Amino acid sequence: MAIRFLTDSTADILPEEAAQRDIDVVPLKVLFGEESYRDNVDIAHQEFFEKLVTSKVFPTTSQPSPEDFLPYFEKARDQGDTLICLHISAVLSGTMQSAQIAKEMCGYDNIYIIDSMEAIIGLRMLVDPGIYLRDHGSSAEEIVAELESAKHRVRLFAVLDTLEFLHKGGRLSTAVTVLGTLLKIKPLVTLKEGLLSVMGKGRGTKDCIRLLLEMAGDDLHQDPRLPVYYGFTRDPSLCHQLKEVTDKKYNLTGASIYSVGAVIGAHVGPNGAVFGFIEAP
Repeated sequence: MAIRFLTDSTADILPEEAAQRDIDVVPLKVLFGEESYRDNVDIAHQEFFEKLVTSKVFPTTSQPSPEDFLPYFEKARDQGDTLICLHISAVLSGTMQSAQIAKEMCGYDNIYIIDSMEAIIGLRMLVDPGIYLRDHGSSAEEIVAELESAKHRVRLFAVLDTLEFLHKGGRLSTAVTVLGTLLKIKPLVTLKEGLLSVMGKGRGTKDCIRLLLEMAGDDLHQDPRLPVYYGFTRDPSLCHQLKEVTDKKYNLTGASIYSVGAVIGAHVGPNGAVFGFIEAP
């Protein structure tokens, strides 16, 4: 009996990597009017952002259906495998609900469904240790217990290039957006315990990075088993600036950078930068 992992496309684990690491990925969808694309399958990251900035239609996103999950659940059942599912925050998407419905339809008990309370690199930061534990002989119960604990210690901070997409997504008022745009204000956001919130605003890149690192705190674990990741939407320039300052502050080496895809990109817009880590227990 094997232990298998299933996540969704908001972890931004691309098909080639998923195949190499034996991870199954259920795609969410992004829609431009009547045009529907499976995230990371039908539309690549850069292709999506080009469409985002040129299209007259603001995109919407859609969760997978229970039927999208069923083939993975039935395969685990038929092969007698244990399936560990890690998914985008239930506050942000109905993906978790679809997975729960599919488990009931499948009628198989050896399926663990975990609300990561995260997305993008925050979700990846839980998938990666889970795969490590699997590949080093941990039991499914041990893996699930570790991930349920670790998800409360994920810290995710982002600098966005514009207020426009938070406004279009209904998270900022028109008045705040217009004033912020005139003052060239960039929002600082965090995703914690499943909730996306604006935690501050800065004027200019240097000011934003300074404020973000103040919010991240002065101490960062030095445990090599706990990942520290960066992410970017469309243009990595801001991310590289953030990484240079952050690596120096925390004496980091070798932290990975990942591109953010369509589903979360639709809500935060292009040219943003993300910094995330898991706190030590």
